[in-house]
Amino acid sequence: MTGSPSSAGVSTALFTDRYELTMTAAALADGTAHRRCVFEVFARRLPDGRRYGVVAGVGRLLESIERFRFGSEELAGLEGVVDAGTLDWLADYRFSGDIDGYPEGELYFPGSPVLTVSGTFADAVLLETLSLSILNHDSAVASAAARMV
Repeated sequence: MTGSPSSAGVSTALFTDRYELTMTAAALADGTAHRRCVFEVFARRLPDGRRYGVVAGVGRLLESIERFRFGSEELAGLEGVVDAGTLDWLADYRFSGDIDGYPEGELYFPGSPVLTVSGTFADAVLLETLSLSILNHDSAVASAAARMV
């Protein structure tokens, strides 16, 4: 276990990447971190010969967002990556936005918004890598399974 896990389990805060963290730091520095925004997750295209995909990973993503907390170990690992002010902000970070999207098992097509994150710029940026990783992997597996059936 790392950091200070919540009652929901081990922290998922480091399932993001340096780019998202440094973008958050820059947004905190220039005052845009708290600007309201909307981010959408969608597939630009599908692999050749495929007409649809199957949404999967929604439950796993929501559970991972609940555990997206920066405990002492996570913060120590980020020293030198972001400034002290950003580390302080991350120590208190809790997702405060809204998430809407297709239900598990729903079909999706290119360009359709599978998931919409509404919140602050910092909320949306920090969750981008986590969201894409889980939904891309789980939806690829579910889509392959649907083709096999």
